[in-house]
Amino acid sequence: MRIVQLINNTQVKKLLAFLLLASIVAGISYYMVFEFPILPKGYSIVEMQNNSMTLQSYNIAGIERDIATVSFSEEDTWKIAAIEHEIKRQKEFLWLLYFAVMVSIFLFFYKVRNSMKVWKAILDSNLIFSFLIPLSIISNSLDRIQHLMS
Repeated sequence: MRIVQLINNTQVKKLLAFLLLASIVAGISYYMVFEFPILPKGYSIVEMQNNSMTLQSYNIAGIERDIATVSFSEEDTWKIAAIEHEIKRQKEFLWLLYFAVMVSIFLFFYKVRNSMKVWKAILDSNLIFSFLIPLSIISNSLDRIQHLMS
């Protein structure tokens, strides 16, 4: 009975430690995207008006590149809402990308430290999938923003 209690107590402690780490990583990821915008190849809205909007673009390193004002005709004002939606979507998936990659890297190092082979640790930590799935959606969103701006 005592051994079962120790195992359960150890598992609970590991789970709580992982949840604490995941919460910290989620907070850091949130600040990276929404508070201190690190948006590689992304956009953020500077100003919106009835038929125009001003966008800040970022380079691959997430450093501010240039500001562009885009104006639309009366028939194309729906593009403003579509661009706003795509920018929000881009930020949400960047948050997911940062969060998933950081957690996967932590799991990778944890598994390698516990003497798991490197390739098995990469597959078990889902490092590849945590990177590729959000990145494909972000890429699609950025293409849509550029298409709507033209």
